[in-house]
Amino acid sequence: MVYKDAMPPWIVEFDNGVTLNGAMPYARIEGYRPVTLDLYLPPSPRRSSPSPLLIYIHGGGWRRGDSHRSGVFSDFPRLLAEIAARGYAVASINYRLSAEVRWPGQLEDAKAALNYLAGIAEDLQIDTTNTYVWGVSAGAQIAASLGNPWTDGNSPAAEPGGRAVTIQAVAVWYGVFCFQTLPYQAQLLGLSLPQHELAPESQLLRYLPDSSDVPKGASPALEVSNETAPTLILVGRKDEKVPYLQSIQLAHALAAANVPHQLTVYPDVGHSFICEQDSTITHKTNLEALNTTIQFFDARAFD
Repeated sequence: MVYKDAMPPWIVEFDNGVTLNGAMPYARIEGYRPVTLDLYLPPSPRRSSPSPLLIYIHGGGWRRGDSHRSGVFSDFPRLLAEIAARGYAVASINYRLSAEVRWPGQLEDAKAALNYLAGIAEDLQIDTTNTYVWGVSAGAQIAASLGNPWTDGNSPAAEPGGRAVTIQAVAVWYGVFCFQTLPYQAQLLGLSLPQHELAPESQLLRYLPDSSDVPKGASPALEVSNETAPTLILVGRKDEKVPYLQSIQLAHALAAANVPHQLTVYPDVGHSFICEQDSTITHKTNLEALNTTIQFFDARAFD
């Protein structure tokens, strides 16, 4: 007997000509739900050559969130469609959450998504050797890990008949990049972060963040090398969920390895670039961060 998905992938046509192929299953791991991605393809007139690939990885403390939402953006799918209209193939991926699997399951899913897309790249006119990764919050930790050399043997190689994957640049917004220093940095800034088994970091790692048993591979700031992809780091100085010093630490690690990088610390906003006192600052900062990210990618994708 052949089993078919009760809810097959769905297709949406945006008025700018972008096509969304939603809920595409990229991995079926025994004992888990199928893991899916949403793929936004640019209009045909923009596709005289294969499109660069932009991967988006959502936040949510590794325990919630999905491919349709991001921070304060009210219609995130439409925003991704606008990015795709610039000429990118945009894949917004889901991954197994911390209640389903501990780290590095989330990173393994992101790698599986890349390998899946490499396998179908030729048919969809996608150039996976020209790949960019954007992650926010929990997704920033996954994105930064993807930007480091893959040392686990699961290299970014295509499915049979597909193309290889090369990550050209990474953009990370307000992420955790070193679990080992997280408690100290929070204390230094006077932040009260949860330090118990139900904290987001503990649920992800199955350890308390300041434990010596935290796997080094979970902290991308400790894995940086001269082969790490160029990285854009954006963070709010008033972030009370993740110490902004995490972003400073990543920037220092990149500088020590001579990796091209750009760091911006927005002085008036916190997590998700929110200013509690002034919504206009929230709007302005998110728009500025978005434009900075796209320009960072555009300079490499279309030069």
